[in-house]
Formats: sequence, structure tokens, C-alpha cells
Amino acid sequence: MQDSGLVALFGEKTSTFEMNNFKLKDPVGDQILVKVEGCTICGSDVHSFLGRRSVQVPTVLGHEIAGRIVSFGSGNKRTDYSGDHLEIGDFITWSVVANCDKCIYCNRGQPQKCVSSFKYGHKKHNPEEPWVGGLAEYILLVHGTKVFKIPEGLSLAVACPANCTTATNVAAFRVAGNLAGKVVLIMGAGMLGVTACAMAKFYGAKLVIVCDTNEKRLIKACEFGADQSTLPAGLADVVSNLTVGLGVDIIFELTGSPVAFENAFECVGIGGKIILVGSVFPSVPVGLQMEIVVRKLLSIEGVHNYAPEDLAQALCFLNETRYLPWKSLVGKWLSLSEVDLAFQLAQSPEYYRVGVSNAMNH
Repeated sequence: MQDSGLVALFGEKTSTFEMNNFKLKDPVGDQILVKVEGCTICGSDVHSFLGRRSVQVPTVLGHEIAGRIVSFGSGNKRTDYSGDHLEIGDFITWSVVANCDKCIYCNRGQPQKCVSSFKYGHKKHNPEEPWVGGLAEYILLVHGTKVFKIPEGLSLAVACPANCTTATNVAAFRVAGNLAGKVVLIMGAGMLGVTACAMAKFYGAKLVIVCDTNEKRLIKACEFGADQSTLPAGLADVVSNLTVGLGVDIIFELTGSPVAFENAFECVGIGGKIILVGSVFPSVPVGLQMEIVVRKLLSIEGVHNYAPEDLAQALCFLNETRYLPWKSLVGKWLSLSEVDLAFQLAQSPEYYRVGVSNAMNH
């Protein structure tokens, strides 16, 4: 093992990164030291980079991470969340939030809101404990982290987004309930949306409609399971025609756009659900006609992050859908030293994800 490693520190006044070297320490207690193999840049990372969402600085961004175990603290039981044995060199990922399992929110089944949570890629950097995010050569997994072995043969490009994009979708689909025979509308065809199209089909939806402003992304969404795609201008007519005026059963709003949210009410049918996932940055207030919610018997639910069992299910889902072109969604891999360029490219709609890798093969 090296005695030090690089960290890409995100600063306070400019949207740039500074490369710093920090000394490595042996993990203590039940901690695990991990060599980061790769980290994909999530949309929320881009929002932080552009100043659209608040983040404590300096920080180490990046939470869609996969890596290999370097060493264990003396108190670690060396088992993952499912009880499988862990050893040095294992390819793993972990829940984006480490939680205590004891507080009011953990006991309510909302561990992502734990009162003593530790969220990877979102913590203020401390030079004494610098390994807190994915844009680094190493990361230290703290007490309360739920660790998962990555299924054998699952590539870095598929594994990295699992502990954010895929697991968050699983949480949203859990809230949605049984999809068998349902008509589903996916609003947004980015990484979340494309994954949601695949998931909706996998879980038995009768019809999957996807809406986005980007025609190329709509084509990609159809490769992942969408039956019908549309631009926003034609959305209401498409839904009306396909459902004989009844509207859709479930809407997943993945863009965070206030306009998309308002358009959802014209498309949802009686007894339908609107599930909000993409609204993770400040936006203008939206207009909501309460009478429509009442008369249509609607449910509106928000989903933020996920529970550990959702990540377990996400990895199973990815393992069972290897026939889909998941690797194509990470359009570019760059080295840690090229992190500034990686964030510039990540802003382009050409890429669903850009990855930063310390490994030679993806």
C-alpha cells in the first residue's frame, strides 16, 4: 500500500479542483480503507460544481463510487450487508449514507435521514480525515456504512452509478408499488430516466412513456425499454391517445423542472401517483391546484436517496439486466488529474455520465 494518495479538493470561490496529497492511515474500529477504482459524476455533483446547490467547502465531491478493499480496522466483522464474507481485494460499493440504525429516522425506515448520518461526497474536508469522497485515490468507509459486494463480472461503468442512480430508482419504484399492468410516464430521459425505463419494463409495466426535450436521449430511452417517447409539447396528446383519455397510473418526475411537475397533473389518471425524485436543487415555486389532487384521488410522494436494501436490489437488477447496454451510458473516462475537464464534459447533454478512474480497465 502507498503511504499517501491524491485528493481532488473542490474549493470555495471557483469551480475548479486542486490536487492535494494526504497521508494514509490504517483504518480503526470497523472502518475499511478502499482504493477507489472509479467514480461517475452524478447530476447533483454538477449542481454543486455550478453553485446551484449548497455544499460545505472545501470538499471532496463524488458519491457514485466503486473500489477494492485495501485493509480492515481490527473491529470489522468482514461481512457485507448480505452476510457474505469480505476480504482484501474484493470489488465493493456502499450506501451513499452511513447511518446509526438507532435514531428516530433509522427506526422509521428512513436511514438516509439519520440524525448522525455521514454522506459520502457531501462532507466538509478535514485534512486529518481526508478520504470522504469519490474524487480521490482512496476512501475511508466509516462506522455505519453498509457495504455490498459487486456481482462478479459487473463492469466499473455499470457498478459506479448503482449506489446513486440505480438505488434511488429502486427506492422510487418501491414507493410506487406494484407496476404489473400499469401505464407509467417517465419525465426525463437522463441517467435516472433511462434507468427508470428499464426498471419499469423489468417490473411489469404494461406501457412505458418517456418525455424529454432531447430527441437523442429519447431514442436511447427506447433502447432501454420505453414503448413511446415524446417531446414535452406533445406529451398531453400522446398520453390521451395511448390511454383513451384515462391518463397514466404512475408518473416518475426525474428532472426537477417545475414546468414538468405542473404538466404532470394533465397526464395522471384518477387514483394515480406522482413520485418526485429529481428535485434536489432549489427552484421557483410551482402552482398546484388542490382541487385536482382531491378530485383525482392523487398521491404525491418525494423520494430522496434510499435505504440499504434498495442498493441490494439495485445490484441484483443490474446483474439480471446485463443484456442492456449499461456501459454505453458512461460516455467518457478520464483520470483523476483530469477532473476539471471531466466536470466540463459532464455538463454536456451528450453524456449521461462521465467517469473519473484510477483503474486501467473499465
